Amino acid sequence: MRNWKSKLAGAVAALVIGSVGANAEGIKIIDQSEYTGQEATDVIGALMQPINPFITGAAQTTTSITQIGENNFATSSVEGTSSLSLIEQSGTRNRAVQAIEGHNSALLLVQGGTNNNVLQASRGDNNFQLVGVSGQNNNVGFVQVGDNLAGVLDVRGSTNSTVIAVQTPQSGNYMMPTGLRGLQNTAVVIVPGRMYVIPVNR
Repeated sequence: MRNWKSKLAGAVAALVIGSVGANAEGIKIIDQSEYTGQEATDVIGALMQPINPFITGAAQTTTSITQIGENNFATSSVEGTSSLSLIEQSGTRNRAVQAIEGHNSALLLVQGGTNNNVLQASRGDNNFQLVGVSGQNNNVGFVQVGDNLAGVLDVRGSTNSTVIAVQTPQSGNYMMPTGLRGLQNTAVVIVPGRMYVIPVNR
């Protein structure tokens, strides 16, 4: 996967640009302990059951893309063994990019609505992502760097919002932020230790 870091940095920067109107005065800071606890472990563990053959290295690398609607765009790039890249899109003008560099990992996306953009990237082994997006005019980026990481982002029913999540070993093995569904004119930045929720001026 050539120029992995530069391409990823450019894509994340593009998502951040959409939040330049953020109102710093209204920033809400949420502690990581609220979305990396036992509930996250239990829920994500159950969601991972169907793709266990990939996580355990017992399946061949598989890419699946299903698109229904108008002007949809999707791309998947996988470098490694026994990984799964799954993109399901419907609606209008939705775009998705997935990139895996490593082994025994799975990136899953279910997206609908209008004019949404999603970037998923994993660098490491035994990683799992599940992202759900619907609504309109949303930008979502989820990046994992490390091994044995699992996370879920539920950004369904949102409008004019940006969510950027970076998960590393310092984030905890299981990450499931709540409160992302139904966002309106909001930017959310998730980094190890904190989640920042910022109202956006549109």
